[in-house]
Amino acid sequence: MARGKLNETGSYVWGFSIDDETHRMIEELSASLGLKNKSAVVRLAIRKLYRDTKI
Repeated sequence: MARGKLNETGSYVWGFSIDDETHRMIEELSASLGLKNKSAVVRLAIRKLYRDTKI
């Protein structure tokens, strides 16, 4: 289960577990997009999913 926690900078920090397949997908997307920050890949995916479902 994911839990959000507000850190000292005012940003939320999330801790959650993912399966091996999802981890592999994040790794592959990171490499293909040239991003070293895997959190950025997750943020991009969440934002795209949000836009796709809300529009």
